[in-house]
Amino acid sequence: MNTRLQLTPLDYMEVVRVAVSNNFNCTPKEYKQLDEYAKKNPHKYFFINSNIRTPSLLNINNHPYKVVLTANPDLKVDWKLIERLYELDPEKIAFTRVKWLPRNEEIKNLALELSMAGYPVVITMQRFNGRASLRKYTELEYYKWSHNRFRLHGVDLKALEKLVDDNARMYICDRKGLGCGGCGLCAKLSLGSTDVRISSLNLSSSGICKYNCPDCYAKTMSHFAVSCGHTPVKFDSIKQNSKQAGKTKHIIDTKEALDVSNKGT
Repeated sequence: MNTRLQLTPLDYMEVVRVAVSNNFNCTPKEYKQLDEYAKKNPHKYFFINSNIRTPSLLNINNHPYKVVLTANPDLKVDWKLIERLYELDPEKIAFTRVKWLPRNEEIKNLALELSMAGYPVVITMQRFNGRASLRKYTELEYYKWSHNRFRLHGVDLKALEKLVDDNARMYICDRKGLGCGGCGLCAKLSLGSTDVRISSLNLSSSGICKYNCPDCYAKTMSHFAVSCGHTPVKFDSIKQNSKQAGKTKHIIDTKEALDVSNKGT
C-alpha cells in the first residue's frame, strides 16, 4: 500500500519539485528511482516536472505523483500535442504551465482553454537572454533589460495581470518577484498547503534534458556552471535552488525595494 496516499497536507514538511533542471521523462527507470526517494522521505511531498512533448507522458496515469506540465515548451502551441493532456487523469495534474509571450493570441487562447477546461494554469513570463533570441519570438518594445535578462514590463505586463485576475484558475509564477518563498504556487497547487519548504531534486535517471527550449533558465544556469568548472546539473540531491532559497540578485533587490517603500508609508 502506498503510504503517501494516507497522509494529509499537514503531515508534509517539504514539497520537492522533481526535474527542475532537466525533464522528467516518465520512464520506468525514473519512477523506480523516485519511488525510492519517496519511501525514504515519507514526510516530503514529491511532484514531477515534465512537458507535453515527453514521449512516455501517459505513464503518469500509472503512478501516484502529480505533474506540472508545460504545454508550450518551445513557445509555440501545437494543438495536436495539447490533446495528449486530456488523456491524463485530471487528478494527476498539479497545474499546467504556459510560457507567455505578449500579444500572442494563440498562447492567450491556450491559457484560456486550459483554464476553462478546469486546469490550474500557471503562466511563466518568458525572459530572454539577448535581443537576437527575443526578436525571433516577439518585439523588443514589450521588454525591459533587468538583472541580465529581458523581462516583460509596462502595458503588456499590466495586460497579462488583468487577464489572470479576470479568469479563474489562472496564476503568474512569482508574480511579486520574491522567489518561491513569496509565491507558494508549487506547494499550493500540488499539495494544497503553502506552509511548507519548497525544494528541488534532479534525478540521475532523467539525465541531461534533451530539449532545447528558447532561453531556458535551467539550461542557462547549467551552461554557467560548466563555464565555472562545475557539472551542468547536480543530481540525486534534495536541496533548494537559488530561487527557492530567495538568494538571486533579482529577488534580493525586489525585497530591498519593498522594504524602502514600506518604510516610506
